[in-house]
Amino acid sequence: MAGVELLDIFPHRDLEEGAISSSDWNPTDAVLFVGLSLVLGIACRHLLRGTRVPYTVALLVLGIVLGSIEYGTHHRLGKIGDGIRLWAKIDPDLLLAVFLPALLFESSFSMEVHQIKRCLAQMILLAGPGVLISTFLLGSAFKLTFPYNWSWKTSLLLGGLLSATDPVAVVALLKELGASKKLNTIIEGESLMNDGTAIVVYQLFYQMVLGKSFNWGAIIKYLTQVSLGALGIGLAFGIASVLWLGFIFNDTVIEIALTLAVSYIAYFTEEIEDEYWVWNLLLTKNTFKT
Repeated sequence: MAGVELLDIFPHRDLEEGAISSSDWNPTDAVLFVGLSLVLGIACRHLLRGTRVPYTVALLVLGIVLGSIEYGTHHRLGKIGDGIRLWAKIDPDLLLAVFLPALLFESSFSMEVHQIKRCLAQMILLAGPGVLISTFLLGSAFKLTFPYNWSWKTSLLLGGLLSATDPVAVVALLKELGASKKLNTIIEGESLMNDGTAIVVYQLFYQMVLGKSFNWGAIIKYLTQVSLGALGIGLAFGIASVLWLGFIFNDTVIEIALTLAVSYIAYFTEEIEDEYWVWNLLLTKNTFKT
């Protein structure tokens, strides 16, 4: 039964020659890969402590090496290779739905509200016009330098996709470097906000690439809808959760479970509405904090 459920999560479609067959497939191979990844991460962090090399970079290089051996050579990695192939075929939407809400909610929840109020103008400036300028510059560079005859819409689509910084990596590096609270808040908040801005820019140009036409009025209407829709839903979830928590006394299990559940339900609601779910999670978090 477990094998059938995992097969739904790890569909064996488009298996290349030499990949594992259904007769050789074992659900524990996926678990083995998770355990090995954790051990390698611990080892890299421990061995590189005190050096100038970030352990995340070492993990990236190590992952490239293992993937190259498994996919690019005739040498197989056995059960480890089977686990790599299983996780490589996981549905990307499922991967995002499992990890992103908790990661973004935790990152924003750790920020201090009074610091956010002090740095809000800088954060919005970097996450709004900053991302748009970056999208235009990157899109122009792709259009003028790449020999693919891309349209401006396609070039700006890739530019918007690459304009956002990685909030998880930024937060981790700031904590390790011991940056000041103000700088930490600006960079951390901007990295979270521009992630949401880049998603909306990407969705806008993606619809254009598919052939949907937008005039300036339609673009402004779309941006207003996704922004206000996300803020409204995030505020509603935050207020409802805080009111519920007000009736709970000294039960940490319920408090933690409710806080975590709200982040996933808010994310799912925004996915249905195709709205600005990153801003949704940020506002839900701030409602909890205040």
